[in-house]
Amino acid sequence: MRILFLGVCWAGLLQSCSTLHNPLKIKNYIEIETSEGNFVVGLYEGTPAHRDNFMEKCTSHLYDEKPMYKAIRKSEYSFGLRNGYDENSVLQTDLINNATLPAEFKGKIIPKRGSIAMKRLEGSQNPDKKSDGNLFFLIDGGKNLSIHEIKASVALKNRDTYKLYIDEFLTHPENKPYKDSLDALNNMKTMKQYNEVYARIMKKVKPQIEKDGVELFSISEKNIDKYLENGGVPMFEGFYTVFGEIVVGIDILDKFSKIETNLDRQPIKDVSIISTAVLKKKDFKKKYK
Repeated sequence: MRILFLGVCWAGLLQSCSTLHNPLKIKNYIEIETSEGNFVVGLYEGTPAHRDNFMEKCTSHLYDEKPMYKAIRKSEYSFGLRNGYDENSVLQTDLINNATLPAEFKGKIIPKRGSIAMKRLEGSQNPDKKSDGNLFFLIDGGKNLSIHEIKASVALKNRDTYKLYIDEFLTHPENKPYKDSLDALNNMKTMKQYNEVYARIMKKVKPQIEKDGVELFSISEKNIDKYLENGGVPMFEGFYTVFGEIVVGIDILDKFSKIETNLDRQPIKDVSIISTAVLKKKDFKKKYK
C-alpha cells in the first residue's frame, strides 16, 4: 500500500513538473461552431484556472447563440457579451461580484496569432489583472509582423511612463536646451530630428525610472522570434491571460478580418457562435488526426 501511495505521488509530481516545464501542453480541446465556420481551440495545461473555467462555460453552453460583439481587424474578435449589454459595465460588475480568474502569466505563453484570452477590466480598479470569467476573445494581429512593428509596440506600451519622466526632466533649468530643441523641431515639423532628440532624453531618464522601481514593458528575444514567425499582438503580452490557441481551422481569422463593422467596432451583420463542445485528447485525435 505504501509503495502504491509513493508511486501515485511520484507520478503526480512528474506531471506537475512537466506542466511547469511546458505550460503549452494541451490535453483538452473545444470545438466551436460559428456562423462563419468552425475551428478547434486547444487549452494550455499551464493555465489551469482559465482552462477549467472555459471548459465549464462551454459544457454549460454559455456561449451558444452569443454574437461576436467586437471585431478589430488584425487585433481581436470578442465573444460572450449578451445583446444590449456594455462590455465595460459587465467587466466592472463581474470584478465587484468576484466573477473573475487570477492572472496566469507564463513566459512561454504569448498572444500570438490564433491564441485565445479572457477579457479583463483595465486600470487601477484591477491591479492584479484578474480575468473576467465570461468574456473572451481570439487574437489576430496579422500573419507577418516586422521587427519594426514589434519595437513600436514596446515603445507604445512604455510611452506614458517615459512621458511622465521626460516632462519632469524638462522642467529643470539645466535641461532647458533639450526643451528648446524639442519645441523648435516640433514647430518646424522635422519629426525625424525631433524623435532623435527625444530618444536621447529617454536614455537619460531611464536610470531614474529603474531607480524608482518602475517596470518597463519588454519582450524577450525568444518571444520576438515567435512573433516574427507566428504574428500576434505583442502589446497584449503580460496584459491579458492567454490560455489556449486555435489548433484546427485557423483560417477562420481570415474570415473574421473581412467582417464590416460600425464606428463602435460592432459587426454590421450577425456573426455568432452556434455551439461549443469539449473534447478530450483521445477524442480529438480520433476526429482530427
